[in-house]
Amino acid sequence: MKKIIQPKTIVVEIPEGESSYDYSVVGNGDLVLVFVAAGFHTASVYVRIRLQERFARAAIIGLVIGDKASTITIRTLQEHVAPDTTSDLLIKTVLSDHASCLYDGGIRVERCAQKTDAYQRNENMLLSGHAHAESKPSLEIFANDVRCTHGATVGPIPEEQLLYLSTRGIAHKNAQQLIVAGFLSHALEKISDLAVKNLVSDKIMYLVGQV
Repeated sequence: MKKIIQPKTIVVEIPEGESSYDYSVVGNGDLVLVFVAAGFHTASVYVRIRLQERFARAAIIGLVIGDKASTITIRTLQEHVAPDTTSDLLIKTVLSDHASCLYDGGIRVERCAQKTDAYQRNENMLLSGHAHAESKPSLEIFANDVRCTHGATVGPIPEEQLLYLSTRGIAHKNAQQLIVAGFLSHALEKISDLAVKNLVSDKIMYLVGQV
């Protein structure tokens, strides 16, 4: 388990096969973890963030692009074991062809972790009728003064967006890429480090160009 003491932004490219990432945030530590998954056949990743001391904060951002018959399983745990801690998770996936993604995310709040603020959201965009996304959120809350919420969406690109861009003379393929880029880039608002934000943005634009 890696211990985060100071504010820190970490970018991870998820490899083929199985991988796991485990962080403990202490004191006034503020972790921003960005993981990018693309270009794989099969990948399974586990991310655990432990908010271990008062005022610890963490943001987890996942950006996933799957195509062909690729499959990815993402499991996360936001574990609050101290009061006045905050975690915010957003995972966005774009799936085409026969790609599939399973997201299994948990929030656990121990009895001593009063004033916890935890949020979890998974948004999935399907570019094919054969693509598949599934979300399985879970909450384990043993404290009584907390705010914990979660949400998930699954759906295709809105037809009205494609229609609007077509009326501006933009070809369907280019219009789709613009919408996908906007969908993924929205997650970057959580990254305050400008250099890292630009790095991830460039990576997204390159990957979207392959969609």
